[in-house]
Amino acid sequence: MPSVMSSPAPALVLLLLAASMADSQAGLNCSNSSASPSSAPSPPTSNTTNSSAYRNNVLKLLDALPEAVPPTGFTSHSLGASPDRAFVRGLCHVDSTRSECRKNLQEAVNDIGRYCASSRSGAALYDKCCITYADTNASIGYEDVFSEVWYEGDKVSGSDLLDSYERTYHSLMDGLVARVASGSAMFATGEAVYAPSDPNGRTYGLVECMRDLSAAECRRCLQLLVPKLPLCCGGTAQNFNCRLQVQVYAFYDLALDAPPPAASPAQQRPISSLGKRRLQHVILVVGTLFVIVVVLACVRRQRKRIKANKEQQDNAGEGMNYISLEVLRAATSNFSINNKLGEGGFGEVFKGELQNGMKIAVKRLSNNSAQGFDELKNELVLANRLKHKNLVPLLGVCLQEKLVVYEYMPNGSLHTSLFNSEKAHQLDWMKRKTIISGIARGLLYLHEESRLKVIHRDLKPSNVLLDLEMNAKISDFGLSRAFGEDQSIDITKRPVGTLGYMSPEYAYRGQVSTESDMYSFGVMVIEIVTGRRNYRSLDDDTASRYLPSYVWEKWRAGSMEEVVDPSLGGRYPKSELLNCVQIGLLCLQVNPSSRPDASEVVLMLDGHSTSMTMRTPSRPAFCFPRPGVVNPALGYATTSGQLPTTVSDNGMTISDLQPR
Repeated sequence: MPSVMSSPAPALVLLLLAASMADSQAGLNCSNSSASPSSAPSPPTSNTTNSSAYRNNVLKLLDALPEAVPPTGFTSHSLGASPDRAFVRGLCHVDSTRSECRKNLQEAVNDIGRYCASSRSGAALYDKCCITYADTNASIGYEDVFSEVWYEGDKVSGSDLLDSYERTYHSLMDGLVARVASGSAMFATGEAVYAPSDPNGRTYGLVECMRDLSAAECRRCLQLLVPKLPLCCGGTAQNFNCRLQVQVYAFYDLALDAPPPAASPAQQRPISSLGKRRLQHVILVVGTLFVIVVVLACVRRQRKRIKANKEQQDNAGEGMNYISLEVLRAATSNFSINNKLGEGGFGEVFKGELQNGMKIAVKRLSNNSAQGFDELKNELVLANRLKHKNLVPLLGVCLQEKLVVYEYMPNGSLHTSLFNSEKAHQLDWMKRKTIISGIARGLLYLHEESRLKVIHRDLKPSNVLLDLEMNAKISDFGLSRAFGEDQSIDITKRPVGTLGYMSPEYAYRGQVSTESDMYSFGVMVIEIVTGRRNYRSLDDDTASRYLPSYVWEKWRAGSMEEVVDPSLGGRYPKSELLNCVQIGLLCLQVNPSSRPDASEVVLMLDGHSTSMTMRTPSRPAFCFPRPGVVNPALGYATTSGQLPTTVSDNGMTISDLQPR
């Protein structure tokens, strides 16, 4: 069993000295667990008991952790909905290999599973990795209190050398802490001389912080660890957030990034005038060669950059499957009008069949569409990197005429099936529920699970296609935007998308986020339940009302059966239908932070989130009073029910595609 962390105490020294003789260094802390000693300060925990849902979320994240750590060495993930949402982060130490870290990560995951079954938070510290988990992602003070110390390495003997070693140790640590706190790498290595007359009289140090700490948090964490190592020998000290290691030998394979040590007086020699002239000549020659090398490197780098940009524009990403124009002409009967499926702002879509019998949909960029070319490049880059069962698969591209090839969806778009009186009868409640769940899972992949964090920005029924078994697949990523790993919101000067599906913060202020996609999802859920378009009049006396407004009023009055799609013929589980309506209304809240994210929606649809489904939605965004006369197609109004005095043209595009 691994050693357990606690607060500093005399007994801890004996425990750690004994632990230093083990083959591997390991420490485990479980809050409110039998594995945690009573003398250790307990981290704050929530009032919620450790439910099986929370435990399952922790175990799922931990099981995936050994394979989830990227080459950067740090990863952070969450799963579930409050209060059972779990947060896990892992760090591979910078001086470890990927195989060593994976092995240690697996050991840490096994130990947490064995000894931390009843804890809401904890950590496992190993010599090659660190894992922490909790029910919050906030940085909390107790993480720096616990520490693990291992003493090892050669000892320094002699009082004079001890004094010199002590001064050198503190000077080296002060320099490394200052550098790691002021840089972006979050680690630093260096060496210093404590015995100039001894060829081996050097000490080597390494400091490292968790990548999600601020500079001040990193500095404070390391400063707490510096006094914990003895001044007689090497060792390692670490806690939840940082670690430091010092030895009297080079214990890492990294190139030293510290300044070279200054030469001692005994090593300095006077330079003669002849030596000075020779040194000047050498410096001149070396300097000239250095300038030439720098110029050549800059020229080469610029050429590579130009070539890379050209390849990105031409190839639109690695691993792209290129299809010749002749093959696509033969597959579509030379783009015959009889094979035309639809048309949008980018151009036309044609149905085709390859020689192997596979049916395809070919998107052809229009020659007079300047805007469509940029959208097409964006779609190629994103669609080539996004792979999920609820996204339309990209099969290839033809650069001779800017053609994109997708898998053919025989049942066309959700728009065509839902708002066609003849086809709507094919969508029974089970299929509608499956479609809603498929869209939610596609959004979960785009927002949280893919390598890129992608905001679709134009989610609507015409951009959701249905395969042969009526499974939903999200399409058309021309307007999508990819976010950085830590980015949660972006501002665009020109909102694009489709009126009626745009969230208020996006339509008014250009704020793009995952919450704006969830708003569009909420509108679609209401449309799927009612079988009505959100921007069409419901009847003569409700012509001034937006569809979500009307549905919200009926939901509050307990008369949802009045707005359910008549083509369902009353054949639906009332509880499931009300649950879907409630989810849709929650996604339409005015405040973006009040809307559930995609992971919460998936849990609610699967019936695994009772606390979320019990939430009562407030009045949806763009919900205006009955007396106000407002054009529903615009999708917005003031609280008085009147339109703003001025409405600016935002240049957004609207596309209505036919089945493909």
